[in-house]
Amino acid sequence: MKPVWKNILAGLLYAVLTVAAGAYFWFARGLRESGKKDEIVRSVKVTLLDSSLNKFVTKQEIVDIINRFNGNVIGRRIDSIRLGQIEQLLNHRSVVKETEAFVTRDGVMSIEIRQRKPVIRIQTAEGGFYMDETAFVFPLIENYSSYVPVVTGKVPLDVLMDEHPQSKDTTSWLGKILNLGNYLEKHPFWNAQIEEIFFNDEGDVELIARAGNHKIIFGDLDNIAEKFDKLHSFYSYIIPKAGWDKYSCVNLKYRGQIVCTRKK
Repeated sequence: MKPVWKNILAGLLYAVLTVAAGAYFWFARGLRESGKKDEIVRSVKVTLLDSSLNKFVTKQEIVDIINRFNGNVIGRRIDSIRLGQIEQLLNHRSVVKETEAFVTRDGVMSIEIRQRKPVIRIQTAEGGFYMDETAFVFPLIENYSSYVPVVTGKVPLDVLMDEHPQSKDTTSWLGKILNLGNYLEKHPFWNAQIEEIFFNDEGDVELIARAGNHKIIFGDLDNIAEKFDKLHSFYSYIIPKAGWDKYSCVNLKYRGQIVCTRKK
């Protein structure tokens, strides 16, 4: 066969294969699109990724929120479910930090929830709220309490339950108390030991510990690490020699000093 005919036949064969491949992919895509229209949500699976840490929401609450917004999703066509809007809806719940919603090939709608993690609880005369590690403020939950240090006493806050503080003084104070909360969160020993953070009439911070019956004067919210180092020295060197009952107060507010007051 002459070379020219070989080139013509090769070109025709290539063209036929190209058309056949295009027809195949077009047909397969059509089948997939047709199949999608018939696919339905068969079940809803809610996963609380941090349920061992906090229990601010339940799986049933999440399902109820979705159903109120979108109607009962089970039995509905997958392409009719607005997953992005469901994520936004759940993220508007103050205790929810992040949501991911998707539907698997077997018709399971999966909702993965990450809750907010409080580092401190602030209690005022008007009510209480939590604050997470980003300074986001959210309300207490009736059926669950997170095990975090509680701030009480003459708390210098006029605004309650607004995740975006409205005054410079409030923002500054929240920033300082957040630094203390984050410090405790990163140091499990102190986080377990410090039960309450009390603001007295003089504006000083007092720490109420779980062990011992002495008062701990912390002073202001500056030099946090240095003050806890001094408190560690008190527990490590003074208590073993003097015992738990010798001092009624340990004062950490002065730089480079630990001032201990004997019991009367």
